[in-house]
Amino acid sequence: MVLAARSGLHSQEEFRESLAATAAMLDHRAGRTWRSLEDTARSVQILRLAGPTYQNWRRGLDYYPEGILIWLEVDTKLQQLTHGQKSIDDFCHAFHGGQSGPAMVVPYEFNDVVKTLNDLVPYDWASLLKERATSHAAHAPLGGVSGAGWKLVYSDKPNVFIQAGEKQRKSLNAFYSLGFSLNESGMLEDVLQGSPADVAGIGPGMKMIAVNGRKWSKDILRQALRESKTGNAPMELLLENKEFFKTYPINYHGGEQYPHLERTDGDDLLTKISTPRSATK
Repeated sequence: MVLAARSGLHSQEEFRESLAATAAMLDHRAGRTWRSLEDTARSVQILRLAGPTYQNWRRGLDYYPEGILIWLEVDTKLQQLTHGQKSIDDFCHAFHGGQSGPAMVVPYEFNDVVKTLNDLVPYDWASLLKERATSHAAHAPLGGVSGAGWKLVYSDKPNVFIQAGEKQRKSLNAFYSLGFSLNESGMLEDVLQGSPADVAGIGPGMKMIAVNGRKWSKDILRQALRESKTGNAPMELLLENKEFFKTYPINYHGGEQYPHLERTDGDDLLTKISTPRSATK
């Protein structure tokens, strides 16, 4: 993600939108309360081919995207502790670098990572990394986002990365409003635990038939979401569940909701991290 921004493959806005989409997805993972990040790596053979259904509750290969948040936190902490003199770049040089010559296999363990960080600047890195790997906290670790001078917010403005994903997968992401995603045929791929849809009794595997009495389409559902902000009546979704049809009223009035990053006080370390590096001889 960082290299894509530094190389110019992603604009600064795209970089932030991608990070916001990742942070929001992980911040709404209900399965965090019972499965640690460490366990998503241990369970990779089970999780890799499990598909999207109930992914929110069982979690997926979250050690990949959550690693972004963890190392962003490490980076911002390094910069804060050294007053901008050290960063994740210095860690990468120290940890992944070495003498020139033939390729070598250099095994490492947790304490080697901690030692390299402490060589850059003393801090209780071991506790920080262990907490991030083993925590059952309900929310994602967003300390790196806030430490970089930004915060996660939601608005009805589409997130460009989510929008691109919808186009590629021919899907609709309503996770942060009604609480579900569905494909182009109307099949609900997953439902967030505790979301308005979940509270109404809706689950993954059901198929959307109609929205407020009209045949469902992406445009019709989005229109209903926009109208929910000014209406008092619940939104009514007609869903097919195997051989059964049922109308589910959802008392939601928040409109469309998409994640973004918004600037806060303090140094803008995020832009510093994603800015192209100068060429060196």
